[in-house]
Amino acid sequence: MNTPKILHLYREKLERGLSEVLRDPTLVGESSRDTDPLYPILRYHVGLCDENGRAVKALGKMLRPSLLLFTTQELGGDLDRAIPAAIALELVHNFSLIHDDIQDHDEIRRGRATVWKLIGISQAINAGDLMYSIAIKNALLSGVGAAGSIVDAARAMIEGQGLDLTFEERWVDAQSYIDMIDKKTGALIRCAFRTAGIIARVDRAVIDVLTSLGVELGRAFQIRDDLLGVWGNGDVTGKPQGSDIRRKKKSFPVALARKRSGEEGRSLLERVYTQERISDRDVADVIALMDSLNVKKSGEEAVEQHLKEAREYLERLPLSEKGKELMNELIVYLARREK
Repeated sequence: MNTPKILHLYREKLERGLSEVLRDPTLVGESSRDTDPLYPILRYHVGLCDENGRAVKALGKMLRPSLLLFTTQELGGDLDRAIPAAIALELVHNFSLIHDDIQDHDEIRRGRATVWKLIGISQAINAGDLMYSIAIKNALLSGVGAAGSIVDAARAMIEGQGLDLTFEERWVDAQSYIDMIDKKTGALIRCAFRTAGIIARVDRAVIDVLTSLGVELGRAFQIRDDLLGVWGNGDVTGKPQGSDIRRKKKSFPVALARKRSGEEGRSLLERVYTQERISDRDVADVIALMDSLNVKKSGEEAVEQHLKEAREYLERLPLSEKGKELMNELIVYLARREK
């Protein structure tokens, strides 16, 4: 399906901003070479260059900074003032991905080798930490309030990642999983809306509605991601079907399947998820169990419900009619996206 317009509106500004803040500060003159080994890998990770330093355009969706800039503009805020915060938010997101890939042992992201796979775990940790520090310095250019909002979101995101890792050692119910994704995934999406409200200087009631909109979009985004992690088309997602099962992730479909399963189904899940390695047959068996329990349909209904609630919050915001139309286009995209 077509990418929503919101994700195109500010792409050039964001790309230019990322390129600027990730330039090695030790460079002197056009002919100088990088003297710091981390800056090239930061540019590689966000998609500004390939592993050899050649310029490419392999950036992600940049959903969060696009939402921040769009919402700021719609609320009558200063777009130029919001740009440093938007870039900071994208950097915080990317910093988390560098560390996530280490913790999850993922070797591929967006069809390219992950940072730790290229430069090793120790330097990848340094790269993530450097990206975070650049992000916060940049956020301060949008004001203390905006920077504080981003720091609060980063803290919640890291807490959520910590919770997610504990799920590897225990079974969780659907509500516990929602509580976790409200932090790990939802924090930065909420932050995009909340920070826009701070920059636009709207009143507290509007910021509360913006935050609630972010909650619902964050939940819909992650549950959709979880469905793709089980039933996604590998040719589109770049990962084999059932990739989250192979990684033994206790995602929304797993939590729901375990809740609905009888003794036989729970035994299957426990057997598969406690094995050292998961075979293709194991993946097929777990997917068959989920299909028999209508887990995919329920997940899709949960996505639709969260997006329905998001639309209700959207209607309460002082956005233009065109702005609401473009936000609704984005909401449809989040419900239907295939990668």
